[in-house]
Amino acid sequence: MPLNGTFQNTLVGGLSGIDYDEQNDQYYMISDDPSQFSPARIYTAKIAIKENKIDTVQLTGVTFILQEDGTQYPKYQFGKNSKADGESVRYNPTKKTLVWSNEGERLFRKTDTTIVQPALTFISTTGKYLDTVPLPAGFHITKQNYGVRKNAFFEGLSYADQYNTLYASLEEPLYQDGQQSHFEFDGALTRILKFDVANKKNVAQYAYNLDALPIKPTVESDWNLNGISEILAINNHTLIVMERAWAKGRDDHSFVKLYLVDLNGAENVINNSSFLKNPPKPLTKKLLFDFDSLNMHIDNIEGITFGPRLANGHESLVFCVDNNFGKTQIQQFFLFEVVK
Repeated sequence: MPLNGTFQNTLVGGLSGIDYDEQNDQYYMISDDPSQFSPARIYTAKIAIKENKIDTVQLTGVTFILQEDGTQYPKYQFGKNSKADGESVRYNPTKKTLVWSNEGERLFRKTDTTIVQPALTFISTTGKYLDTVPLPAGFHITKQNYGVRKNAFFEGLSYADQYNTLYASLEEPLYQDGQQSHFEFDGALTRILKFDVANKKNVAQYAYNLDALPIKPTVESDWNLNGISEILAINNHTLIVMERAWAKGRDDHSFVKLYLVDLNGAENVINNSSFLKNPPKPLTKKLLFDFDSLNMHIDNIEGITFGPRLANGHESLVFCVDNNFGKTQIQQFFLFEVVK
């Protein structure tokens, strides 16, 4: 897609999550714009596939995400207690509803402090607030080095078990679970959570071992990271986990790998309040695909969904890039064939 185009008086960009509505052959894509350029929003789109290639990506609608009081999210301001930072969206065709994750904010400045609690929220397809999922203990943002790190909440969501289960993945470790991934350190442990959708209860948590940052940053920054940027359930207990790494001072190339993890028989760490104090047994992961093998520029991939069946009957995977509303990034989409 053209970089930073407009649609229905909104600036298109920051596409951080994508999901496919098979019945209506349309996609939902959430922007992580904190109402800075346009109100917090979710786009609908058609992605035309011809001869097993993406032909066009055409936006068809925009839905503004509403707060519980029915109003749009205001433009993010330092020191204010409201911020929409959408990172993942999933559609439930059985209820015709959406669920989205909001990263909130954790920012300390000399002049003010901004703490906005992250949230996992159900909305209608018109953007109306329906309900929110209570966060487990230890998953709130605090002023201490405890809880969720800045920009490191549920970056990944995926339904399973006929939409009765919702999986959610933390992008980076909780403070109480240890260090973030960095160059030559492959011991960072983040968490994947399992929720019962009917009662909105967290029923399981699993430790996930992140790779080390693959290259050494040339500039020290808060933005040197490797974390889970999205997950996708392929059955009730097996997930595709997308790790995405980036290093400040290098080019804008992102390092993206797909792993398979099976939750069957894995240690449930829901009662483990600190991995530093009680080291867990992490999930076993198997490398499925390394985007570097494509030998092309890989931008900031943040969305993954199953798409339509291809002409040969095989399933497809569709990926989208969050361009960060940048001037030098590329608004990429990727189409893959699934061969089992």
